[in-house]
Amino acid sequence: MCALLRSWEDRFGAQVVAVFDSELHVSVARPPVDAEHANLLAVEHILSTANNIVDDPPTPFPEYAMNLVGRTSWSFWWD
Repeated sequence: MCALLRSWEDRFGAQVVAVFDSELHVSVARPPVDAEHANLLAVEHILSTANNIVDDPPTPFPEYAMNLVGRTSWSFWWD
């Protein structure tokens, strides 16, 4: 997760703003602006194994990826 966060910091200006219990909240200065970058980022989110990606019911991949376009905050949690 540290490697992903460092990469997101370089590419998206992402910074951790809160960590508590099993949650991580990130502020994003330069979110993806197109579908191609959002799709790649969504794969990275999936690889983080966070439960928000595979919640019940699961969010369809294309919908999750498109929701990342222009989004200035990301949240992750693990059970």
